[in-house]
Amino acid sequence: MEYSFEHNKNLQELIDNLLDLIVSVDYPSGVIRYANIHAIERLGLKVKRIMYLKDLAHFVMPRYRRKYIQHWRDIQDGILIPSFTFEVKTLENNIKWVEQKNIYIKQGDAVIRIHAVIRDITERKRLEEEMLQAFYFSENLFLHSPYIILLFSTDGSIKRQNLTFKAITEQIDNLIPDYNVYNDKQIQKYGIDLIFKEVLSGRIMDVPRFPYTVSIKGEEVTLYFAGKAFPYVRSSNEPEGFVLMLEDVSAKHRREQETLETKRLESVGRLARGIAHEFNNILAGISGFAEILLRKLGQEDPNRHFAIRIFEAASKAATLTNQLLGFARGQLYNPSYLDIRAPIMYAIGATPNLHNRIQIKKEFEKSEYKVYGDINQLRQIFIEILRNAAEAIGAEGEISINVRYISNEYLPTEERKKYVKCVQVEITDSGCGIDEKIIPKVFEPYFTTKDPLKHTGMGLAIAFGHIKNHEGYITIEPASKGTKVTVLLPAIKEPDLAILKEHKYKRILVVDDSDETCLLLRSYF
Repeated sequence: MEYSFEHNKNLQELIDNLLDLIVSVDYPSGVIRYANIHAIERLGLKVKRIMYLKDLAHFVMPRYRRKYIQHWRDIQDGILIPSFTFEVKTLENNIKWVEQKNIYIKQGDAVIRIHAVIRDITERKRLEEEMLQAFYFSENLFLHSPYIILLFSTDGSIKRQNLTFKAITEQIDNLIPDYNVYNDKQIQKYGIDLIFKEVLSGRIMDVPRFPYTVSIKGEEVTLYFAGKAFPYVRSSNEPEGFVLMLEDVSAKHRREQETLETKRLESVGRLARGIAHEFNNILAGISGFAEILLRKLGQEDPNRHFAIRIFEAASKAATLTNQLLGFARGQLYNPSYLDIRAPIMYAIGATPNLHNRIQIKKEFEKSEYKVYGDINQLRQIFIEILRNAAEAIGAEGEISINVRYISNEYLPTEERKKYVKCVQVEITDSGCGIDEKIIPKVFEPYFTTKDPLKHTGMGLAIAFGHIKNHEGYITIEPASKGTKVTVLLPAIKEPDLAILKEHKYKRILVVDDSDETCLLLRSYF
C-alpha cells in the first residue's frame, strides 16, 4: 500500500508524539536508526546521548544492565525474548520501571533489525506491589487468623479453609467425607443453613451462638461457635459462594453458664435463707413451749404423749430448716484463723463409710497462710465431699487429698486486694465417676442420684453454701478414674491481735425479731 508524502508526514508526527518509546535498532551493530524524540524526553533521558544500543543501556540500572546486554548477545544464538522489564535512571535521578517489547526482523535465519516499544510501567508496578502486599496481608490473615474461616461454594461444599479450622478437624474422629453444609443435620437443627441462603442473596448476616457436637478421642464434646457470614463476590455481581467466619466461644459459654448457675444458686440461697429464718422463729416457739409443757406435765399425765410428739415433730422440722440454712447461710458464726489441714483431718475421722479398704493418700503443703473461716462449716464441707467419694468407691478404692497454696490470680479482681494467696484442696476418688450432664445440678438443694429415702440431696448444697460464705469456689469434674472435687479458698497471714480481758455480766439482754422467741427465753430464765 502506498501513502502520499502528506500522509507519511502525519504518520511521522503521530509516532513522534506517542507516549511509548519506539526504537528501531540495527543488529548486531546496535546503531539506532529511529527513536521518537518526545517519548525519550518524557522518560527523562537525553536525546543526543542515544545513538547506539549501548547508549540506551547506559540508562539501565546496574543490577539489570548485565542482563540487558546478555539479551542482546543471546540473539546470535537464536534466543529471542519478546519482552522483558527493567529499571532506568533518569537525568533527574528518578527511577522508572519500563517494559520493552521486541519484534525481530530477519534476513534468512539471521536477525538484522529489532523494533522495540519501551513503555513506562512505573505506576503499574506500584499498583502491582500494593496488590501483592494486600494479597499477602489478606492471605496471612486468612491462614493464620485465630478465627475459623471457611469459603463455601454456592452448593455448600468447602472450597478453602484456614489453619485454625484444620487444627480443630485434626482432633475430630468423626469427620464427614465430602462435607456439605446444607446436609449437616446439626446446622439444620439450629437454622444456620437458612442464614447461609440469605447470605447468597447478597446480605451480610450474623451467625448466632450455636452448639456443635463432635467426637474427640472417643468422647463426645460439644463446642459452641458464633460469627458472621458474607457473600463471596469476584468479577460478577452475583455471589460465587459465601465466607463463614466463626469464633470458638466454648470457654466463654462455660463461663457464662457457670456465672448464671452461681447466680441462680445464690438466688435460691437467699430464698431458702428467708424461708428457713421465718420457719426457725416459728419452730423455736413450738419446740420451746412444747419443752416447757413437758416440764409441767407429770409422767403419768395422758397429755404428755402429745407434747412429746409435738416436740419431736418440731425437732425434725428444725433439722430440715438447718439444712436449708447450711446451703443458704451468708455468714461465718465462729470465724478464726485456721490451718486448712485441721478440718480435713477431722473430716477423715468423722466421715461415715471411710472403712479400712479405702486408702487415703494425703499430700499437704505447709504454709504460714491460714484460712479465715468457721471451723464447723469447713469440717462439714470436707465431710460431705468425702462422704460422696466413699459412696462412689463402695467396697475398695483410693481417695487422694492434695493441698497446695497458689497465687491469687484465680480470685476475682476485687478479692485480690484482700488476699495474696489461695489454698487449693483437690480430693480425687477412684469410684464410678460422675456423668458430665448432671454436674450443673449437683449443688442444687435436694438433687440426688441415689436412693431418695436414704439421701436428702442436701450434702453438696450445704457444702456449696459454706464455701460461698468463705468467698471460695468448688468445682466437680470427671477424673481419669473416678471424680475430682477442687475447693479453692482465700488464704491470709494471721495478724497479731491484742487479747481483751474478760468481763463478767450480771444482766442478760435478749434481742430477737420474733415475739415468740423473746417470750420463750424469758420463760426459760
